[in-house]
Amino acid sequence: MLKSIFKIFFGAKRTRPAFVLTCLVLAGLAEMISMSALLPATTQIGGGASENSSPLNSLVENTLLGIGITPSLENLILIVSGMFVLKAIFAFAAMAYVGYTVAFVATDMRSTLLKQLLDARWSFFTEQRIGFIANSISNDATRAGEAYNNSAITIAYIIQASVYVVIALLISSKLALAGVLVGVILAVSLRSLVKMSRKHGYRQTDRTAELVTYVSDALSNIKPLKSMERQASFIELFRQKIRAIRRALFRQKLARHGRKHGEEILVAFFIGVGVYAAAVVGNMPLPELVVMGIVFFQMVALVGKAQLKLQNAVQFESAWWRLIELIKVSEAAAEPNPGAKTPVFKTGAKLVDVSFSHQTKQVIKNASVEIPAGKITVLQGASGAGKTTLIDLLIGLYQPSSGRVLIDDVELNEIDLRQWRRMLGYVPQELTLFHGTIRENITLGDAIITQADIDEACTRAGVTEFLADIENGLETMTGEMGAKLSGGQRQRIALARALVTKPALLILDEVTSALDPRTEAEIVDNIKSLAGEFTIITITHRPAWTAVADQLYQVEHGKVNEIPNPTAAKRKKRARA
Repeated sequence: MLKSIFKIFFGAKRTRPAFVLTCLVLAGLAEMISMSALLPATTQIGGGASENSSPLNSLVENTLLGIGITPSLENLILIVSGMFVLKAIFAFAAMAYVGYTVAFVATDMRSTLLKQLLDARWSFFTEQRIGFIANSISNDATRAGEAYNNSAITIAYIIQASVYVVIALLISSKLALAGVLVGVILAVSLRSLVKMSRKHGYRQTDRTAELVTYVSDALSNIKPLKSMERQASFIELFRQKIRAIRRALFRQKLARHGRKHGEEILVAFFIGVGVYAAAVVGNMPLPELVVMGIVFFQMVALVGKAQLKLQNAVQFESAWWRLIELIKVSEAAAEPNPGAKTPVFKTGAKLVDVSFSHQTKQVIKNASVEIPAGKITVLQGASGAGKTTLIDLLIGLYQPSSGRVLIDDVELNEIDLRQWRRMLGYVPQELTLFHGTIRENITLGDAIITQADIDEACTRAGVTEFLADIENGLETMTGEMGAKLSGGQRQRIALARALVTKPALLILDEVTSALDPRTEAEIVDNIKSLAGEFTIITITHRPAWTAVADQLYQVEHGKVNEIPNPTAAKRKKRARA
Protein backbone atom coordinates (compact mmCIF):
# COMPACT_ATOMS: atom_id res chain seq x y z
CA MET A 1 0.00 0.00 0.00
CA LEU A 2 2.86 2.40 0.81
CA LYS A 3 4.33 1.72 -2.61
CA SER A 4 1.11 2.86 -4.24
CA ILE A 5 1.07 6.01 -2.11
CA PHE A 6 4.63 6.90 -3.07
CA LYS A 7 3.74 6.36 -6.74
CA ILE A 8 0.87 8.82 -6.42
CA PHE A 9 3.01 11.46 -4.69
CA PHE A 10 5.96 11.23 -7.06
CA GLY A 11 3.88 10.47 -10.15
CA ALA A 12 1.62 13.53 -10.08
CA LYS A 13 2.45 15.55 -13.18
CA ARG A 14 3.75 19.11 -12.99
CA THR A 15 4.26 19.01 -9.23
CA ARG A 16 7.46 19.52 -7.25
CA PRO A 17 7.91 16.58 -4.89
CA ALA A 18 11.60 17.50 -4.39
CA PHE A 19 10.56 20.88 -2.95
CA VAL A 20 8.08 19.24 -0.57
CA LEU A 21 10.62 16.63 0.57
CA THR A 22 13.34 19.27 1.06
CA CYS A 23 11.05 21.36 3.25
CA LEU A 24 9.99 18.31 5.24
CA VAL A 25 13.59 17.18 5.77
CA LEU A 26 14.60 20.69 6.89
CA ALA A 27 11.60 20.75 9.23
CA GLY A 28 12.70 17.37 10.58
CA LEU A 29 16.26 18.58 11.16
CA ALA A 30 14.99 21.69 12.96
CA GLU A 31 12.79 19.50 15.15
CA MET A 32 15.71 17.15 15.85
CA ILE A 33 17.90 20.06 16.97
CA SER A 34 15.08 21.47 19.09
CA MET A 35 14.38 18.17 20.86
CA SER A 36 18.11 17.51 21.31
CA ALA A 37 18.53 20.91 22.99
CA LEU A 38 15.49 20.25 25.15
CA LEU A 39 17.27 17.45 27.04
CA PRO A 40 20.20 19.50 28.46
CA ALA A 41 17.77 22.36 29.16
CA THR A 42 15.59 20.01 31.19
CA THR A 43 18.67 18.56 32.89
CA GLN A 44 19.79 22.03 33.99
CA ILE A 45 16.34 22.82 35.32
CA GLY A 46 16.41 19.53 37.25
CA GLY A 47 19.69 20.34 38.96
CA GLY A 48 22.32 19.03 36.56
CA ALA A 49 23.46 15.76 35.02
CA SER A 50 23.71 12.51 36.98
CA GLU A 51 25.75 9.37 36.42
CA ASN A 52 22.79 7.84 34.52
CA SER A 53 22.32 10.85 32.24
CA SER A 54 22.19 10.26 28.49
CA PRO A 55 25.35 10.92 26.44
CA LEU A 56 23.18 13.30 24.42
CA ASN A 57 23.63 15.92 27.15
CA SER A 58 27.39 16.03 26.67
CA LEU A 59 27.08 15.82 22.88
CA VAL A 60 24.81 18.87 22.68
CA GLU A 61 26.89 20.92 25.13
CA ASN A 62 30.18 20.10 23.40
CA THR A 63 28.70 20.88 19.98
CA LEU A 64 27.48 24.27 21.16
CA LEU A 65 30.85 25.08 22.73
CA GLY A 66 32.53 24.03 19.48
CA ILE A 67 30.58 26.64 17.50
CA GLY A 68 31.07 29.34 20.13
CA ILE A 69 27.73 29.18 21.94
CA THR A 70 27.57 28.86 25.73
CA PRO A 71 25.22 25.98 26.66
CA SER A 72 23.39 28.09 29.24
CA LEU A 73 19.75 27.54 30.08
CA GLU A 74 18.78 30.77 28.31
CA ASN A 75 20.62 29.79 25.11
CA LEU A 76 19.22 26.29 25.19
CA ILE A 77 15.67 27.60 25.56
CA LEU A 78 16.27 30.01 22.65
CA ILE A 79 17.52 27.12 20.50
CA VAL A 80 14.51 24.96 21.42
CA SER A 81 12.06 27.76 20.65
CA GLY A 82 13.85 28.98 17.53
CA MET A 83 14.15 25.50 16.02
CA PHE A 84 10.47 24.81 16.70
CA VAL A 85 9.62 28.04 14.84
CA LEU A 86 11.84 27.01 11.91
CA LYS A 87 10.28 23.56 11.92
CA ALA A 88 6.82 25.12 11.75
CA ILE A 89 7.85 27.42 8.87
CA PHE A 90 9.34 24.62 6.77
CA ALA A 91 6.42 22.28 7.47
CA PHE A 92 3.97 25.05 6.59
CA ALA A 93 5.80 25.74 3.31
CA ALA A 94 5.61 22.06 2.37
CA MET A 95 1.97 21.60 3.28
CA ALA A 96 0.90 24.95 1.81
CA TYR A 97 2.42 23.89 -1.50
CA VAL A 98 0.66 20.53 -1.24
CA GLY A 99 -2.63 22.30 -0.51
CA TYR A 100 -2.16 24.52 -3.56
CA THR A 101 -1.19 21.54 -5.70
CA VAL A 102 -4.24 19.46 -4.73
CA ALA A 103 -6.57 21.71 -6.72
CA PHE A 104 -4.05 21.89 -9.55
CA VAL A 105 -3.67 18.09 -9.70
CA ALA A 106 -7.45 17.55 -9.88
CA THR A 107 -7.86 20.28 -12.52
CA ASP A 108 -4.92 19.03 -14.56
CA MET A 109 -6.22 15.46 -14.55
CA ARG A 110 -9.64 16.69 -15.68
CA SER A 111 -8.27 18.74 -18.56
CA THR A 112 -5.86 15.98 -19.58
CA LEU A 113 -8.63 13.38 -19.64
CA LEU A 114 -10.98 15.65 -21.56
CA LYS A 115 -8.31 16.47 -24.15
CA GLN A 116 -7.37 12.81 -24.62
CA LEU A 117 -11.02 11.81 -24.99
CA LEU A 118 -11.75 14.48 -27.59
CA ASP A 119 -8.56 13.61 -29.47
CA ALA A 120 -9.39 9.90 -29.50
CA ARG A 121 -10.54 8.20 -32.66
CA TRP A 122 -14.29 8.19 -33.18
CA SER A 123 -14.70 4.43 -32.82
CA PHE A 124 -13.19 4.60 -29.33
CA PHE A 125 -15.38 7.49 -28.21
CA THR A 126 -18.59 5.82 -29.36
CA GLU A 127 -17.82 2.80 -27.16
CA GLN A 128 -17.59 4.82 -23.95
CA ARG A 129 -20.44 5.41 -21.51
CA ILE A 130 -21.08 9.12 -21.07
CA GLY A 131 -22.07 8.77 -17.41
CA PHE A 132 -18.81 6.96 -16.62
CA ILE A 133 -16.79 9.71 -18.28
CA ALA A 134 -18.80 12.42 -16.49
CA ASN A 135 -18.19 10.72 -13.15
CA SER A 136 -14.45 10.45 -13.88
CA ILE A 137 -14.17 14.15 -14.74
CA SER A 138 -16.20 15.36 -11.76
CA ASN A 139 -16.15 12.92 -8.84
CA ASP A 140 -13.04 10.83 -9.53
CA ALA A 141 -10.85 13.86 -10.27
CA THR A 142 -11.80 15.45 -6.92
CA ARG A 143 -11.11 12.21 -5.05
CA ALA A 144 -7.83 11.79 -6.94
CA GLY A 145 -6.76 15.19 -5.61
CA GLU A 146 -7.55 13.98 -2.10
CA ALA A 147 -5.49 10.85 -2.75
CA TYR A 148 -2.51 13.08 -3.62
CA ASN A 149 -3.09 15.28 -0.56
CA ASN A 150 -3.27 12.35 1.86
CA SER A 151 -0.26 10.70 0.21
CA ALA A 152 1.82 13.82 0.78
CA ILE A 153 0.71 14.13 4.42
CA THR A 154 1.44 10.43 5.00
CA ILE A 155 4.98 10.94 3.74
CA ALA A 156 5.33 14.02 5.97
CA TYR A 157 4.34 12.03 9.06
CA ILE A 158 6.71 9.20 8.11
CA ILE A 159 9.60 11.69 7.90
CA GLN A 160 8.64 13.23 11.26
CA ALA A 161 8.40 9.79 12.88
CA SER A 162 11.84 8.93 11.49
CA VAL A 163 13.26 12.09 13.08
CA TYR A 164 11.90 11.07 16.47
CA VAL A 165 13.40 7.59 16.07
CA VAL A 166 16.83 9.20 15.59
CA ILE A 167 16.31 11.43 18.65
CA ALA A 168 15.22 8.43 20.70
CA LEU A 169 18.34 6.53 19.62
CA LEU A 170 20.50 9.40 20.83
CA ILE A 171 18.80 9.32 24.26
CA SER A 172 18.33 5.58 24.76
CA SER A 173 18.81 2.91 22.13
CA LYS A 174 16.71 0.41 24.11
CA LEU A 175 13.72 2.71 24.42
CA ALA A 176 14.15 3.80 20.81
CA LEU A 177 13.95 0.19 19.69
CA ALA A 178 10.96 -0.27 21.98
CA GLY A 179 9.27 2.71 20.33
CA VAL A 180 9.98 1.33 16.85
CA LEU A 181 8.60 -2.02 17.97
CA VAL A 182 5.45 -0.36 19.27
CA GLY A 183 5.03 1.49 15.96
CA VAL A 184 5.43 -1.76 14.02
CA ILE A 185 2.92 -3.52 16.27
CA LEU A 186 0.44 -0.67 15.75
CA ALA A 187 0.89 -0.75 11.98
CA VAL A 188 0.60 -4.53 11.72
CA SER A 189 -2.31 -4.78 14.15
CA LEU A 190 -4.39 -2.23 12.28
CA ARG A 191 -3.23 -3.11 8.77
CA SER A 192 -6.32 -5.19 8.05
CA LEU A 193 -8.53 -2.15 8.68
CA VAL A 194 -6.46 -0.09 6.24
CA LYS A 195 -6.79 -2.86 3.65
CA MET A 196 -10.55 -2.86 4.25
CA SER A 197 -10.67 0.88 3.50
CA ARG A 198 -8.72 0.31 0.29
CA LYS A 199 -10.95 -2.53 -0.87
CA HIS A 200 -14.18 -0.66 -0.26
CA GLY A 201 -12.69 2.53 -1.70
CA TYR A 202 -12.39 0.71 -5.02
CA ARG A 203 -15.94 -0.59 -4.65
CA GLN A 204 -17.24 2.90 -3.93
CA THR A 205 -15.48 4.28 -7.03
CA ASP A 206 -16.87 1.58 -9.32
CA ARG A 207 -20.38 1.63 -7.88
CA THR A 208 -20.57 5.43 -8.04
CA ALA A 209 -19.49 5.34 -11.70
CA GLU A 210 -22.25 2.83 -12.43
CA LEU A 211 -24.83 4.92 -10.59
CA VAL A 212 -23.89 8.15 -12.39
CA THR A 213 -24.03 6.31 -15.72
CA TYR A 214 -27.52 4.99 -15.07
CA VAL A 215 -28.72 8.39 -13.85
CA SER A 216 -27.30 10.03 -16.98
CA ASP A 217 -28.98 7.46 -19.22
CA ALA A 218 -32.31 7.80 -17.38
CA LEU A 219 -32.34 11.61 -17.55
CA SER A 220 -31.48 11.48 -21.25
CA ASN A 221 -34.57 9.31 -21.74
CA ILE A 222 -36.82 10.90 -19.14
CA LYS A 223 -39.59 11.83 -21.59
CA PRO A 224 -40.30 8.31 -22.91
CA LEU A 225 -39.88 6.89 -19.39
CA LYS A 226 -42.53 9.22 -17.98
CA SER A 227 -44.74 8.96 -21.04
CA MET A 228 -44.96 5.16 -20.68
CA GLU A 229 -44.80 5.18 -16.85
CA ARG A 230 -41.72 2.95 -17.00
CA GLN A 231 -39.60 4.84 -14.44
CA ALA A 232 -40.38 2.43 -11.60
CA SER A 233 -37.92 -0.20 -12.84
CA PHE A 234 -35.21 2.45 -13.15
CA ILE A 235 -35.92 3.67 -9.61
CA GLU A 236 -35.46 0.14 -8.26
CA LEU A 237 -32.20 -0.18 -10.21
CA PHE A 238 -30.99 3.10 -8.68
CA ARG A 239 -31.87 1.83 -5.22
CA GLN A 240 -29.76 -1.27 -5.78
CA LYS A 241 -26.78 0.85 -6.84
CA ILE A 242 -27.26 3.21 -3.91
CA ARG A 243 -27.41 0.30 -1.48
CA ALA A 244 -24.11 -1.01 -2.86
CA ILE A 245 -22.49 2.42 -2.39
CA ARG A 246 -23.96 2.68 1.12
CA ARG A 247 -22.44 -0.67 2.10
CA ALA A 248 -19.04 0.39 0.79
CA LEU A 249 -19.20 3.73 2.65
CA PHE A 250 -20.35 2.06 5.89
CA ARG A 251 -17.45 -0.39 5.81
CA GLN A 252 -15.02 2.45 5.09
CA LYS A 253 -16.28 4.36 8.12
CA LEU A 254 -16.24 1.21 10.24
CA ALA A 255 -12.63 0.58 9.30
CA ARG A 256 -11.72 4.23 9.95
CA HIS A 257 -13.24 4.37 13.44
CA GLY A 258 -11.99 0.88 14.28
CA ARG A 259 -8.45 1.92 13.42
CA LYS A 260 -8.74 5.15 15.41
CA HIS A 261 -10.10 3.68 18.63
CA GLY A 262 -8.04 0.51 18.38
CA GLU A 263 -4.95 2.67 18.09
CA GLU A 264 -5.94 4.66 21.19
CA ILE A 265 -6.21 1.48 23.24
CA LEU A 266 -2.85 0.16 22.05
CA VAL A 267 -1.08 3.52 22.51
CA ALA A 268 -2.40 3.91 26.07
CA PHE A 269 -1.17 0.42 26.93
CA PHE A 270 2.29 0.80 25.41
CA ILE A 271 2.91 4.28 26.85
CA GLY A 272 1.99 3.03 30.32
CA VAL A 273 4.31 0.05 29.99
CA GLY A 274 7.07 2.20 28.51
CA VAL A 275 7.00 4.85 31.24
CA TYR A 276 6.99 2.19 33.96
CA ALA A 277 9.88 0.33 32.36
CA ALA A 278 11.95 3.50 31.94
CA ALA A 279 11.33 4.88 35.44
CA VAL A 280 11.33 1.72 37.56
CA VAL A 281 13.25 -0.93 35.61
CA GLY A 282 15.66 1.34 33.73
CA ASN A 283 16.08 3.86 36.59
CA MET A 284 16.11 6.69 34.04
CA PRO A 285 16.73 10.21 35.47
CA LEU A 286 13.74 12.54 35.49
CA PRO A 287 14.99 14.92 32.71
CA GLU A 288 15.63 11.99 30.35
CA LEU A 289 12.31 10.46 31.40
CA VAL A 290 10.43 13.67 30.58
CA VAL A 291 12.10 14.19 27.20
CA MET A 292 11.96 10.50 26.35
CA GLY A 293 8.28 10.47 27.27
CA ILE A 294 7.67 13.35 24.88
CA VAL A 295 9.73 11.66 22.14
CA PHE A 296 8.13 8.27 22.71
CA PHE A 297 4.63 9.72 22.69
CA GLN A 298 5.31 11.78 19.56
CA MET A 299 6.88 8.83 17.78
CA VAL A 300 3.91 6.56 18.49
CA ALA A 301 1.40 9.35 17.78
CA LEU A 302 3.04 10.11 14.42
CA VAL A 303 2.88 6.45 13.45
CA GLY A 304 -0.85 6.58 14.21
CA LYS A 305 -1.30 9.81 12.24
CA ALA A 306 0.65 8.38 9.32
CA GLN A 307 -1.55 5.30 9.34
CA LEU A 308 -4.68 7.46 9.47
CA LYS A 309 -3.58 9.44 6.41
CA LEU A 310 -2.48 6.22 4.74
CA GLN A 311 -5.98 4.88 5.34
CA ASN A 312 -7.46 8.03 3.80
CA ALA A 313 -5.07 7.84 0.87
CA VAL A 314 -5.84 4.21 0.03
CA GLN A 315 -9.54 5.00 0.36
CA PHE A 316 -9.18 7.61 -2.39
CA GLU A 317 -6.45 5.94 -4.45
CA SER A 318 -8.98 3.94 -6.48
CA ALA A 319 -10.19 7.19 -8.06
CA TRP A 320 -6.59 8.13 -8.90
CA TRP A 321 -5.76 4.85 -10.62
CA ARG A 322 -9.13 4.60 -12.39
CA LEU A 323 -8.58 8.10 -13.77
CA ILE A 324 -4.98 7.35 -14.78
CA GLU A 325 -6.18 4.17 -16.50
CA LEU A 326 -8.84 6.03 -18.49
CA ILE A 327 -6.31 8.73 -19.49
CA LYS A 328 -3.85 6.08 -20.71
CA VAL A 329 -6.50 4.13 -22.60
CA SER A 330 -7.84 7.26 -24.31
CA GLU A 331 -4.29 8.41 -25.08
CA ALA A 332 -3.56 5.06 -26.70
CA ALA A 333 -6.68 5.53 -28.83
CA ALA A 334 -5.51 8.90 -30.19
CA GLU A 335 -6.78 9.58 -33.68
CA PRO A 336 -4.00 9.47 -36.28
CA ASN A 337 -3.54 12.56 -38.43
CA PRO A 338 -0.71 11.67 -40.81
CA GLY A 339 -1.66 14.20 -43.51
CA ALA A 340 0.04 17.55 -43.81
CA LYS A 341 -1.54 19.13 -46.89
CA THR A 342 -3.90 22.06 -46.50
CA PRO A 343 -7.36 21.37 -47.98
CA VAL A 344 -8.72 23.84 -50.54
CA PHE A 345 -12.11 22.49 -51.67
CA LYS A 346 -12.59 24.27 -54.99
CA THR A 347 -14.00 21.50 -57.16
CA GLY A 348 -15.59 19.27 -54.53
CA ALA A 349 -15.18 15.86 -52.93
CA LYS A 350 -15.44 12.25 -54.10
CA LEU A 351 -15.79 8.82 -52.58
CA VAL A 352 -14.44 6.34 -55.12
CA ASP A 353 -15.20 2.61 -54.76
CA VAL A 354 -15.08 2.82 -50.97
CA SER A 355 -15.88 -0.13 -48.73
CA PHE A 356 -16.11 -0.20 -44.98
CA SER A 357 -16.77 -2.90 -42.40
CA HIS A 358 -17.77 -2.45 -38.80
CA GLN A 359 -16.14 -5.36 -37.00
CA THR A 360 -17.24 -8.35 -39.15
CA LYS A 361 -20.24 -6.67 -40.80
CA GLN A 362 -19.71 -4.94 -44.12
CA VAL A 363 -21.56 -1.62 -44.07
CA ILE A 364 -20.42 -0.02 -47.36
CA LYS A 365 -19.69 -1.96 -50.57
CA ASN A 366 -17.74 -0.35 -53.42
CA ALA A 367 -19.66 2.92 -53.16
CA SER A 368 -18.92 5.97 -55.29
CA VAL A 369 -20.34 9.43 -54.62
CA GLU A 370 -19.43 12.76 -56.21
CA ILE A 371 -20.06 15.99 -54.29
CA PRO A 372 -19.48 18.94 -56.65
CA ALA A 373 -18.69 22.31 -55.11
CA GLY A 374 -21.58 24.75 -54.87
CA LYS A 375 -24.24 22.06 -55.38
CA ILE A 376 -26.74 20.21 -53.21
CA THR A 377 -26.10 16.47 -53.07
CA VAL A 378 -28.76 14.28 -51.46
CA LEU A 379 -28.25 10.76 -50.14
CA GLN A 380 -31.57 8.95 -49.81
CA GLY A 381 -32.32 5.60 -48.28
CA ALA A 382 -33.87 3.76 -45.40
CA SER A 383 -32.46 3.86 -41.87
CA GLY A 384 -29.41 1.64 -41.52
CA ALA A 385 -28.65 1.70 -45.25
CA GLY A 386 -25.18 3.23 -44.70
CA LYS A 387 -25.82 6.91 -45.45
CA THR A 388 -24.31 8.27 -42.22
CA THR A 389 -21.32 5.95 -42.56
CA LEU A 390 -20.53 7.49 -45.97
CA ILE A 391 -20.50 10.92 -44.33
CA ASP A 392 -18.30 9.62 -41.49
CA LEU A 393 -15.81 8.43 -44.12
CA LEU A 394 -15.92 11.85 -45.79
CA ILE A 395 -15.30 13.60 -42.45
CA GLY A 396 -12.45 11.20 -41.65
CA LEU A 397 -14.08 9.72 -38.54
CA TYR A 398 -13.58 6.30 -40.14
CA GLN A 399 -11.08 5.13 -42.75
CA PRO A 400 -12.30 2.97 -45.63
CA SER A 401 -11.06 -0.62 -45.81
CA SER A 402 -10.67 -0.07 -49.56
CA GLY A 403 -11.26 2.72 -52.05
CA ARG A 404 -10.41 6.41 -51.89
CA VAL A 405 -11.80 9.58 -50.32
CA LEU A 406 -10.74 12.65 -52.31
CA ILE A 407 -10.89 16.35 -51.55
CA ASP A 408 -10.17 18.27 -54.78
CA ASP A 409 -8.56 15.06 -56.12
CA VAL A 410 -6.22 14.86 -53.09
CA GLU A 411 -6.38 11.73 -50.90
CA LEU A 412 -7.96 12.51 -47.52
CA ASN A 413 -5.16 10.64 -45.72
CA GLU A 414 -2.72 13.20 -47.18
CA ILE A 415 -4.71 16.13 -45.80
CA ASP A 416 -4.50 17.60 -42.29
CA LEU A 417 -7.73 16.30 -40.74
CA ARG A 418 -8.02 19.16 -38.26
CA GLN A 419 -7.86 21.76 -41.02
CA TRP A 420 -10.33 19.78 -43.11
CA ARG A 421 -12.87 19.57 -40.29
CA ARG A 422 -12.58 23.30 -39.64
CA MET A 423 -14.00 23.73 -43.15
CA LEU A 424 -17.12 21.71 -42.31
CA GLY A 425 -20.49 22.66 -40.90
CA TYR A 426 -22.34 19.70 -39.43
CA VAL A 427 -25.91 19.25 -38.21
CA PRO A 428 -26.33 15.75 -36.73
CA GLN A 429 -29.39 13.54 -36.68
CA GLU A 430 -29.38 13.16 -32.87
CA LEU A 431 -29.78 16.86 -32.21
CA THR A 432 -29.26 18.18 -28.69
CA LEU A 433 -28.41 21.63 -27.45
CA PHE A 434 -26.25 22.58 -24.51
CA HIS A 435 -27.96 23.90 -21.38
CA GLY A 436 -26.96 27.48 -22.10
CA THR A 437 -28.10 30.51 -24.06
CA ILE A 438 -28.95 30.48 -27.76
CA ARG A 439 -25.82 32.58 -28.33
CA GLU A 440 -23.62 30.03 -26.53
CA ASN A 441 -25.16 27.20 -28.53
CA ILE A 442 -24.36 28.98 -31.79
CA THR A 443 -20.81 30.10 -30.98
CA LEU A 444 -19.78 27.12 -28.78
CA GLY A 445 -17.57 29.55 -26.89
CA ASP A 446 -15.50 30.56 -29.94
CA ALA A 447 -14.35 34.11 -29.17
CA ILE A 448 -13.38 34.73 -32.83
CA ILE A 449 -17.02 34.67 -33.91
CA THR A 450 -18.40 38.21 -34.12
CA GLN A 451 -21.89 39.54 -33.59
CA ALA A 452 -22.12 40.14 -37.34
CA ASP A 453 -21.30 36.46 -37.93
CA ILE A 454 -24.04 35.43 -35.48
CA ASP A 455 -26.62 37.74 -37.06
CA GLU A 456 -25.82 36.49 -40.55
CA ALA A 457 -26.01 32.82 -39.51
CA CYS A 458 -29.31 33.41 -37.67
CA THR A 459 -30.83 35.09 -40.73
CA ARG A 460 -29.75 32.29 -43.07
CA ALA A 461 -30.91 29.55 -40.71
CA GLY A 462 -34.27 31.17 -39.96
CA VAL A 463 -33.45 31.78 -36.28
CA THR A 464 -34.16 35.50 -36.61
CA GLU A 465 -37.79 34.71 -37.43
CA PHE A 466 -38.55 33.41 -33.93
CA LEU A 467 -36.02 35.44 -31.90
CA ALA A 468 -38.31 38.46 -32.00
CA ASP A 469 -40.98 36.47 -30.15
CA ILE A 470 -38.58 35.48 -27.34
CA GLU A 471 -38.11 37.96 -24.51
CA ASN A 472 -34.34 37.62 -24.10
CA GLY A 473 -33.45 36.93 -27.72
CA LEU A 474 -30.02 35.37 -28.10
CA GLU A 475 -29.59 35.32 -24.32
CA THR A 476 -32.57 32.97 -23.88
CA MET A 477 -31.71 29.78 -22.00
CA THR A 478 -32.48 26.70 -24.10
CA GLY A 479 -32.99 24.29 -21.18
CA GLU A 480 -31.62 20.78 -20.81
CA MET A 481 -30.90 19.48 -24.34
CA GLY A 482 -32.93 22.43 -25.69
CA ALA A 483 -36.14 21.28 -23.98
CA LYS A 484 -37.52 24.86 -23.75
CA LEU A 485 -37.61 25.17 -27.54
CA SER A 486 -39.62 23.44 -30.23
CA GLY A 487 -38.08 20.88 -32.57
CA GLY A 488 -38.03 23.34 -35.45
CA GLN A 489 -36.36 26.02 -33.32
CA ARG A 490 -33.69 23.57 -32.18
CA GLN A 491 -33.01 22.56 -35.78
CA ARG A 492 -32.62 26.18 -36.85
CA ILE A 493 -30.22 26.92 -33.99
CA ALA A 494 -28.17 23.84 -34.92
CA LEU A 495 -28.12 25.03 -38.54
CA ALA A 496 -26.99 28.50 -37.43
CA ARG A 497 -24.22 26.83 -35.38
CA ALA A 498 -23.05 25.04 -38.53
CA LEU A 499 -23.23 28.16 -40.71
CA VAL A 500 -21.65 30.68 -38.34
CA THR A 501 -18.09 29.71 -39.33
CA LYS A 502 -18.96 29.98 -43.06
CA PRO A 503 -18.05 26.36 -43.88
CA ALA A 504 -16.94 25.18 -47.29
CA LEU A 505 -19.08 22.05 -46.93
CA LEU A 506 -22.37 21.90 -45.03
CA ILE A 507 -23.43 18.41 -43.91
CA LEU A 508 -27.03 17.77 -42.84
CA ASP A 509 -27.86 14.37 -41.36
CA GLU A 510 -31.62 13.69 -41.26
CA VAL A 511 -32.23 17.21 -40.03
CA THR A 512 -35.98 17.14 -40.70
CA SER A 513 -36.77 13.52 -39.86
CA ALA A 514 -38.64 14.43 -36.65
CA LEU A 515 -40.38 17.57 -37.96
CA ASP A 516 -43.86 18.14 -39.33
CA PRO A 517 -44.19 18.73 -43.10
CA ARG A 518 -44.68 22.49 -42.77
CA THR A 519 -41.56 23.02 -40.62
CA GLU A 520 -39.64 20.65 -42.87
CA ALA A 521 -40.65 22.65 -45.96
CA GLU A 522 -39.47 25.88 -44.29
CA ILE A 523 -36.05 24.41 -43.45
CA VAL A 524 -35.73 22.92 -46.95
CA ASP A 525 -36.41 26.39 -48.37
CA ASN A 526 -33.70 27.82 -46.09
CA ILE A 527 -31.23 25.23 -47.36
CA LYS A 528 -32.22 25.87 -50.96
CA SER A 529 -31.40 29.56 -50.53
CA LEU A 530 -27.86 28.60 -49.50
CA ALA A 531 -27.17 26.67 -52.72
CA GLY A 532 -24.37 28.12 -54.81
CA GLU A 533 -22.70 29.86 -51.88
CA PHE A 534 -22.26 26.63 -49.93
CA THR A 535 -21.62 23.06 -50.96
CA ILE A 536 -24.32 21.01 -49.26
CA ILE A 537 -24.71 17.30 -48.71
CA THR A 538 -27.78 16.06 -46.94
CA ILE A 539 -28.80 12.64 -45.68
CA THR A 540 -32.49 11.91 -45.67
CA HIS A 541 -35.19 9.36 -46.29
CA ARG A 542 -37.79 12.10 -46.79
CA PRO A 543 -39.01 12.97 -50.33
CA ALA A 544 -39.13 16.73 -49.64
CA TRP A 545 -35.40 17.02 -50.33
CA THR A 546 -35.65 15.61 -53.86
CA ALA A 547 -36.95 18.94 -55.15
CA VAL A 548 -33.79 20.85 -54.13
CA ALA A 549 -31.20 18.17 -55.02
CA ASP A 550 -28.71 18.84 -57.81
CA GLN A 551 -27.50 15.27 -57.45
CA LEU A 552 -29.46 12.40 -55.98
CA TYR A 553 -28.11 9.07 -54.74
CA GLN A 554 -29.98 6.05 -53.49
CA VAL A 555 -28.24 4.14 -50.69
CA GLU A 556 -29.44 0.62 -50.06
CA HIS A 557 -27.69 -2.16 -48.10
CA GLY A 558 -24.38 -0.33 -48.33
CA LYS A 559 -24.53 0.13 -52.10
CA VAL A 560 -24.91 3.51 -53.79
CA ASN A 561 -26.64 4.28 -57.08
CA GLU A 562 -27.06 7.68 -58.69
CA ILE A 563 -30.66 8.11 -59.74
CA PRO A 564 -32.14 10.61 -62.22
CA ASN A 565 -33.71 13.61 -60.60
CA PRO A 566 -36.46 15.08 -62.84
CA THR A 567 -36.66 18.24 -60.74
CA ALA A 568 -32.95 18.93 -61.13
CA ALA A 569 -33.19 18.27 -64.87
CA LYS A 570 -36.01 20.82 -65.19
CA ARG A 571 -33.95 23.41 -63.27
CA LYS A 572 -30.97 22.87 -65.58
CA LYS A 573 -33.23 23.17 -68.64
CA ARG A 574 -34.70 26.44 -67.35
CA ALA A 575 -31.19 27.72 -66.58
CA ARG A 576 -30.01 26.99 -70.16
CA ALA A 577 -33.11 28.68 -71.57
